[in-house]
Amino acid sequence: MWLIKIKYGKGSVPLIFLAIFSLNGIAYSQEASVKKPLQHINPTGSITVRNIFVPEKIYGSLYNTPRAPVINHAGIRDNLYDSLRLRASKYLLTRKLYDYVIVSNKSNPLIQLSESSETNFLPYSGKRIRKIDIVRLNVFGSDINNPFDPRPNKLENLLNKTHLNTNEFIIKKNLLFSEGDSISPISLSENERILRELPFISDSRIVIIPVSEKDVDIYVITKDVYSLGASLNYSSIDKGSLSVFEKNVLGIGHEFRLDLPYDQELPDSPGIGLSYNINNLLKSFVDLNTFWHDGLGKKTYGFNINRKLVSSATKYAGGISVKQIITSEDLDTMQVAESLKINFQDYWLSRSFLLDRKSVTRFIIGLRYTNNNAYSHPDILPDSYYNLQQYKIFLASLSFSRQRYYKTNLIYGYGITEDIPYGLLVDMTAGKEINEFKERIYAGINLSSGHSVSPIGYFYSSAGISTFFNGNKTEQGVLMLRTSFFSNLNYLGTYRMRNFVNLDYTRGFGRYTDEYLFINKEHGFSGFSNDSIRGNQRLSLNIESVFFSPANFYGFRFAFFAYAGAGFLFGTNQYITEGHVVSSLGAGIRIRNDNLVFNTFQIRIGFFPNLPLNSNINYLCISGEHLLRPANFEPGPPSVMDYK
Repeated sequence: MWLIKIKYGKGSVPLIFLAIFSLNGIAYSQEASVKKPLQHINPTGSITVRNIFVPEKIYGSLYNTPRAPVINHAGIRDNLYDSLRLRASKYLLTRKLYDYVIVSNKSNPLIQLSESSETNFLPYSGKRIRKIDIVRLNVFGSDINNPFDPRPNKLENLLNKTHLNTNEFIIKKNLLFSEGDSISPISLSENERILRELPFISDSRIVIIPVSEKDVDIYVITKDVYSLGASLNYSSIDKGSLSVFEKNVLGIGHEFRLDLPYDQELPDSPGIGLSYNINNLLKSFVDLNTFWHDGLGKKTYGFNINRKLVSSATKYAGGISVKQIITSEDLDTMQVAESLKINFQDYWLSRSFLLDRKSVTRFIIGLRYTNNNAYSHPDILPDSYYNLQQYKIFLASLSFSRQRYYKTNLIYGYGITEDIPYGLLVDMTAGKEINEFKERIYAGINLSSGHSVSPIGYFYSSAGISTFFNGNKTEQGVLMLRTSFFSNLNYLGTYRMRNFVNLDYTRGFGRYTDEYLFINKEHGFSGFSNDSIRGNQRLSLNIESVFFSPANFYGFRFAFFAYAGAGFLFGTNQYITEGHVVSSLGAGIRIRNDNLVFNTFQIRIGFFPNLPLNSNINYLCISGEHLLRPANFEPGPPSVMDYK
């Protein structure tokens, strides 16, 4: 991620707003909807999309419709859709294609999350898969919702030639089904999601075409992202980092990354970092990550091997992580830094038992062993600098998970399909730690749930508590309560709006002497920093309204937002009124191109009333933001609850 912070005078504010809103003026209007109407009907008797040939006898009644003059009138447009729907309704196959290709553009005042992602596949449950075809769309000038009518301009054609689309065998390697299998709606919906989660795929669709009463053909349609990118993290002329990466090397799904950090106050500047990732080794859904970083007074190298519970049918998940760290540490108090060397090893294994296929209800058992072998470190006390301690921890977990997905868009993304999990998770973890100072027992429980409430929107809530027991004393305990909400999609003219609310309460008890909570960017307070205020209890509330613009300027989409937030930071035995209060409000714009791997470009203008003393404020922040993803209901490896 790259970040540029700029301070400005009052006189520049009108110019900044003028520049922001002028972006909408130079763009041309295009609906950022889940599905777009087919505006140009091919008058010929067939359509060829890469290696797919669609004969006239299938599409004749749909595509031989005479081309009408383009008239910007909603009633005539809707009549055209009705006419096409009537023609298509004569045959099962053309009815199906109408549903996928042509969608009425009538605007409902409220879009709700109501259908599960497998709904469209349910009518074909149990039918035999006769054939599987892979359709790979170009990055630019194509539409996942209208794959039969790509319309790239000259620039887009040129850019497409500089990118290698994902190889067909890579797409096939990530499929959960084969020719001859019976249709499982849940497996197909899970497979769409698996393809979309690949770092080199922007979006995916799985389309079923019935060919007889018992057999169907399947088209797997994927659209790549432009996989070459770079990022800049700029703090000052003397400190920052530059990264260059390729997320789809030669179209085989491998990722290479080069990092060049620099800091004139640290030795060995600039540094260098290299990493190489391989997704889904040998169709095992095992991912491999290797890395090596050297510079700025620190050397780190190692590897990670991980396999998640990819689908509801996956029985085993696990991982191995090995990392070597060689650096020095002054603990912020020593005049001369001392050597710090850590060999970190982490191993985990989970077994999933599917209790109910329809609701994807599972019981999961997990085991984990972690060895933080800090064989060289400065002298520290038993209740400080936990990460520098030499310890071994053995953990076991029992989890009950129920999870399915809604399929929608315009939540965190800007038009691509988003998979929103709903369900519940009960996760209980216990274990024993042996470190260089003591032995102690760990126990924790976490509950989470998320569902759509049709008239309102989507609610997610979680609660957790954990602690170490050292005899009769609790250590490094944490209590966490969180809830979040986003509204259904509302229409404001040609704009679309969602509201977001996040409420978070965290309390630490028996924490080590150097462990505190802070208020910073991660809690919704971009542009604010103050290391002098800290506590063991934190309550934060953030509200944001996002307005998705219909503008589309060469694939760049725009979203305006306004926000307000309040954060309270206080001690373990203090009331909320006895601590520090930080409040903020402001507005901004986010710009994103889902065809590119770059982060979302964000310009944010904020105001902070009633600031605590010694606060550092940046009223204008220009940054690159990672695309957010909703929390899911997978337990993951057994772990100690975070305190941050």
